[in-house]
Parts: sequence; C-alpha cells; structure tokens
Amino acid sequence: MRLFQSESEIESLIEKFNTCTLPAEDWTHEAHLAMGLWYLRQYNLTQAMHLVRQRIILFNSSVGGPINFERGYHETLTWFWLKTVEAFLERFGLEKALLETCNAFLSSEYALRDRALLFYQKEEVMSLEARTFLMIPTNTSRPF
Repeated sequence: MRLFQSESEIESLIEKFNTCTLPAEDWTHEAHLAMGLWYLRQYNLTQAMHLVRQRIILFNSSVGGPINFERGYHETLTWFWLKTVEAFLERFGLEKALLETCNAFLSSEYALRDRALLFYQKEEVMSLEARTFLMIPTNTSRPF
C-alpha cells in the first residue's frame, strides 16, 4: 500500500480529483480511500455520500472512464468504503492530523482491497443491482 508523504500531497490529490485534473492512472485504490477519508473529515456520512457519488461520476466522465452497467461508478462499494472509513475514524479519532490519519487508515486492515468480500458475496457485490443501488451487506455479524 502506497502511503502519502505530506498533507499537501493529499490536499493536491483532492483538489485535482474535485477539478477533474487528476490523471486517470493516479485514481488508485489509495486515492479512492484518501478521498473518502478527506470527505468524511469535512462532512457527515450522508453529505459525503452525496458529494462523493457526484464527484466520482463527474471525474470518471472527465477522464473518459467507463460509464456503463459493467464498469464505472459503483453505489454499493462507494457506500461500503465510506462506512468503513467512518468506522475507522470513530475508533482512531478525528483530532489527529490528516496525514497521520490517512496513513494509519491505509496501513490498517480497514484498507485491504478485498475487504468488501468479508461482507458481501463476490457475485452479489459485482451485480448490476449492487452497482446501481445500495445493497446492505449479507454478512452483518462483522462490524465495519
């Protein structure tokens, strides 16, 4: 997992993402997670979800990314990752610096790329329904 070197690096990522000037190849798993963390430090979950949904769709469109039923924006995974970041922030705390918080999150089990598969069946989370509409995890015995 690639960690960030400075807060300005994170802020630059967010600015480029928000203005659709981030190169598509820089839109990595770590970038997605840092963006979600940044939004949840600024907004509550409902507000962050609304803004992140809009921004991802706009960003994907601006870089010529896929906007179809098979690829592109994914409602369930966006919600899942924001809920995961929210759970981490509740445990880690909001008073710490952005760089420390972001790197702690990226270094934790919360950020593992396949984490959603602890909560969803693969076929379920990759379905058109999950991509389009929010699906609540089937495995609710685990906290985020």
